[in-house]
Amino acid sequence: MRKKRFINISVVFCMFVLVFSAALTAANIVEVEPRPLTQVVSKRASSVKSGALKVPMILWGGDVATIYAADSGLFKAEGLDVSLYREDIFQKQVESCLEGKTPYLRGTMGMINAAAEVFKRNGLDLVVIYQLTWSTGGDALVTRSNVKRPRDLKNKTIALQLYGPHMDYLSNILSSAGVPFSKVKLKWFTELSLPTYDTGGKIIDPVSAFLEDSSIDGVMCIIPDALNLTSGGKVGTGAAGSVKGANIVLSTKTASRVISDVYAVRSDYFNRNKSKVESFVRALFKGREGLAKLMTNKSSRQKEYRKIMSHAADMLLGAPQAIPDVEALLGDCRFAGYDGNVKFFTGKGTTRTLKRLTSEIQASFKKMGLMSKTVTLRSAGWDFSRLARGLSGISTKPVEVKKRFDTRKVQERISVEPTTWAAKGTLFQIEINFAPNQSAFSANQYAGDFSKALNIAQTYGGSLIIIEGHSDPLGILRAKQDRKSSVEIRQMEQQAKNLSLSRAREVRRSFFSYCKKKGFNVDESQFVAVGMGITNPKYNPPRTKEEWAANRRVLFRIKQIEAELSEFTPLK
Repeated sequence: MRKKRFINISVVFCMFVLVFSAALTAANIVEVEPRPLTQVVSKRASSVKSGALKVPMILWGGDVATIYAADSGLFKAEGLDVSLYREDIFQKQVESCLEGKTPYLRGTMGMINAAAEVFKRNGLDLVVIYQLTWSTGGDALVTRSNVKRPRDLKNKTIALQLYGPHMDYLSNILSSAGVPFSKVKLKWFTELSLPTYDTGGKIIDPVSAFLEDSSIDGVMCIIPDALNLTSGGKVGTGAAGSVKGANIVLSTKTASRVISDVYAVRSDYFNRNKSKVESFVRALFKGREGLAKLMTNKSSRQKEYRKIMSHAADMLLGAPQAIPDVEALLGDCRFAGYDGNVKFFTGKGTTRTLKRLTSEIQASFKKMGLMSKTVTLRSAGWDFSRLARGLSGISTKPVEVKKRFDTRKVQERISVEPTTWAAKGTLFQIEINFAPNQSAFSANQYAGDFSKALNIAQTYGGSLIIIEGHSDPLGILRAKQDRKSSVEIRQMEQQAKNLSLSRAREVRRSFFSYCKKKGFNVDESQFVAVGMGITNPKYNPPRTKEEWAANRRVLFRIKQIEAELSEFTPLK
């Protein structure tokens, strides 16, 4: 689970590493074998116990809304006697659910999918009933200096926690970058971060292993650890707690629709108690709405705000005074809310659905040895018009998409550094080739390319996507060879740049048309059209007809915003 080491205790972390560095160096790094949970969990299913409804939570910002729902009497108002408890070790959650101590599971979509096979063995399905949040900054991939972008992970070694929140995050990165699982080596560990208990000199978490073992090229970790490893999110200096040359290749600030936190329930309980489960979900919706209002008006409701935050700090962190840490938790996530749940379960206006994530996760988990077969993960099939009753923030009007980027600044930066800027922060790219003198790019003709671009844009919702037009340099190279005047050559270069910009803009326009036709309301500021002309050809000079054709292209360049925040801060 995401055991948070928050920013305000990073100094303590560094001191700990400094004091015990000699011991850690000599310690054994203890890896664990990746096995399906069916080979780890031996419990058999028992009937769900009567009495108070025990509901698990984990150490994550989304669970603050659940605490608010309980403290505000929203569960009681729905006729439910709910008892909240925190359980970060997912295997224990699974065992408690099987034993009938609770009908509910709380985890990321990756964790819920990993557990589905265990329940199927017991004749049960898991039913996903509610999406709490997306991780939008709390998780990251940190690498040594030999890895600059995701595609560089080929033939590299990556450390991560087994049965934790980063399994599907890593698989999504590899898949998007076109890196096969067979081309990476994974090292698995029991804990997510440096444990608070005595490990007897053993290294059992990926972060400590990354610090001590230079053969590990990358680590999946929570953002406080990522900041420590990279000396505050820049480049690691090698000082205590950091790794020299380490950098954050990608965080969920950019990959903002990958890690989804949800609640699931046993199918037998759901089938017999659907009205109770619906009441539980309704209370969660109301809790999310109530917390949002409290956060908006916290200055005028300061006493109530501090009471709720203090209780959340006590339940999640064991320290009532740790209100800043709870606020940090909230800052790492984006609540799905009512509208987000409608999209997640129905697929209206998003590619990042329950069905899509389940398919992606199970396919990758089978390759990673975490599942042996595909199993059913059911949707609750809610009537959302019923669940909307009693909620005040529901609107039938389309939600207006807010612009997040200053496109003018982006274009200015590219014009100054047209070649060097392209490589920095590039995550993935999608190429569209076209015929000579082509000026139209119909949505029907390029539907396959646009579908890829849309899914990447949805998955990496915090990314900046540059639509680059590129021209072939052959004509200008010939003009130079024929000793044309410098004025004429400059005119040809400008014409090539203008033409490439025109094509990039046409692709952008056609892409938006495709999105609208498919029912997707996208942030147009996320997509910036630029004309690169002949500044960055794939082949210079082109020597075959195929190379000549390959130079004529429009490129969707997906860039992580972490590397560019100083140049163009997303708009408020």
